Amino acid sequence: MKKSKKLFSTIKHIPRLNFSILPTPLHKLDNLSNKWNRNLYCKRDDMTGFAFGGNKTRKLDYLIKDALTKGYDSIVTFGSNQSNWCRMTSAAGSVCGMDVHLILAGLKPEKPTANIKLDLLSGAKIIHIDTEEEHLLEEASLEQVEKLKKEGYKPYYLSVGGSNALGALGYVNAFCEILEFSEKTGICFSKIIVAISSSGTQAGLVAGQLLSGWEGSIVGISVSKKREEQQEKVLQVVMDTCQLMNIPCDTDIVKKFITVDDNYLGEGYRMNTKDCEKAIELFAGEEGIFLDEVYTGKAAAGFIDYLNKGMISKSENVLFIHTGGAVQLFE
Repeated sequence: MKKSKKLFSTIKHIPRLNFSILPTPLHKLDNLSNKWNRNLYCKRDDMTGFAFGGNKTRKLDYLIKDALTKGYDSIVTFGSNQSNWCRMTSAAGSVCGMDVHLILAGLKPEKPTANIKLDLLSGAKIIHIDTEEEHLLEEASLEQVEKLKKEGYKPYYLSVGGSNALGALGYVNAFCEILEFSEKTGICFSKIIVAISSSGTQAGLVAGQLLSGWEGSIVGISVSKKREEQQEKVLQVVMDTCQLMNIPCDTDIVKKFITVDDNYLGEGYRMNTKDCEKAIELFAGEEGIFLDEVYTGKAAAGFIDYLNKGMISKSENVLFIHTGGAVQLFE
């Protein structure tokens, strides 16, 4: 049995919705490949199709299905003012007839733009809090959950980014698609490079790697946390995902598969860098692909730096995953 089919068989019994238009395209970056004389590819998860697309729809396919199956009537979650996650959650909840309550980090803007405008178009109810501290946002979200319960609602709480075991299945599924591409074309990847923050995307990919026996490396370019903290978050979600699928995993073994690079973080989350700006311009000018300043731009800055430093050889095929987020450019 092919690795992709074997991997898919481990998750196909878990119900999900079909917000995402899958599989997403995977194609060669011709101009960038020629520029560096390397074999560079991009998986276009900015083209998942739902609510302007992005990686979060893969997670919402599983999470919203779970909420509906269990009879929840509303959703509570949190994120930054320009959260891609909150934008897509707002749309997913609305489409499924659920009220969505967002706790957003940052003051209410005088004029709603980009993701906030889209949140409102989807009918989300927004509470703005002047803090960037994740634990305070989580506390406020849980307080909102209790408030809604007292009012007679049945709210479904979603952790930031949908980064839990169920949400991470979206990227186990994405890993199946990558394996399928390799099986059909004979193009095998040695590295996968992706932006990471709440950890569910890399965790799902790593779980897919562990279950399939793929021998490459998955490099998470951190956009919000230092390496050690980010690695621990990824580890926990991987372990939980394997437990959900009833597959034994050894912590020490899993740790060896988690690679996090925080060299392109700059001063922190949502703090832009010059290299990020250059990467955004390069992808737009050379490939007609638009990246954002928070996630994919920083990941692309790392990707380009690896090329400039000779960390990617001529014999390799390397995959960059575009996780979406270009709506942020209209902030």
